Amino acid sequence: MYYKIDLSNYKPREVPAYQEFTNYNDIHSEQIEVVSEELDNFKDSFGKDWQEWNLKDLRSRLKDNWTFYLTECGWAFIDWNRKHPYLCNRYIIPEYRNKGLGSDLVWLRCNEIKQQGYNYASIKLEDWNKPALSVMKEDIFTELTDI
Repeated sequence: MYYKIDLSNYKPREVPAYQEFTNYNDIHSEQIEVVSEELDNFKDSFGKDWQEWNLKDLRSRLKDNWTFYLTECGWAFIDWNRKHPYLCNRYIIPEYRNKGLGSDLVWLRCNEIKQQGYNYASIKLEDWNKPALSVMKEDIFTELTDI
C-alpha cells in the first residue's frame, strides 16, 4: 500500500548517526567496501530480488538521483525522481529489529526531504509487515490510491 506523507507541519526529529551517500563519485573505496560488506551480510534485505540487487545497482541508483543512508542498524533510500520523493528499501538488521529503529529511518529521510524544501513524500508499506506499519500511527500519513 502506498502512502503520502504530509511534511508541511512536520518538525525534524532526532535520529541515529548515519552516513549519507548522494553521489557515487563522492564515495571513497573504503566506504564502498563497507557498503559491499553490508550488502553481502544481509542477503535477505531485498527478498527474492536479492540476486539482481548488488553494489552495481547501488552505484546506478546513486547516479540516478537517489540517496542511500547507512546506519549501524540498517539502511534506506530516497528516490528523488518521482512527483514526491519516495522513501524505499528500508532495512533493519535482525538484531536491531523491534526497537523503533525502522521508524528512525523513516524520520531520518523525512528530515532530509523537509530540509530540501519538499512538503510531501511517499512510501510503500506492505500489509504483512506489521513492524513497519507501526509508523502509521502518525497523522502525517494518508493512503494513496495511485502513485
